[in-house]
Amino acid sequence: MAMLVLVHEGLTLKRIPLDKSQIRIGRKTDSDVFIDDMLASQKHARIEVLPNADAPGGKDHFIQDLESTNQTFVNGEPIERHKLSHGDLIRIGKHNFKFIDETADPGDKTAKLKKSWIPGVYYTEE
Repeated sequence: MAMLVLVHEGLTLKRIPLDKSQIRIGRKTDSDVFIDDMLASQKHARIEVLPNADAPGGKDHFIQDLESTNQTFVNGEPIERHKLSHGDLIRIGKHNFKFIDETADPGDKTAKLKKSWIPGVYYTEE
């Protein structure tokens, strides 16, 4: 499952699952992700969840700036529309979100441990 994680100074403040086809982000109180920040527009950005044609059952996530006053940034760059990748950092106003896509993390690579000449010390090669 994909989610946005609201972070501040390295701490996780909130996890927001991306479980709808569209997630609205903004200062408007009826937004799916409400941001109480004067630097955020009322209708600041939208995340769209679309089927991935290359991976049956997979999903792609796109963030789109909705012509906000102070822009939407992904990895420090202003965007109009951007396909999100696992680990992308999104900034809206003073708020920072990390995009987490648990399905994108392969996790199937097993490290092969090798014993070193030092007793009790093991290492991997890559």
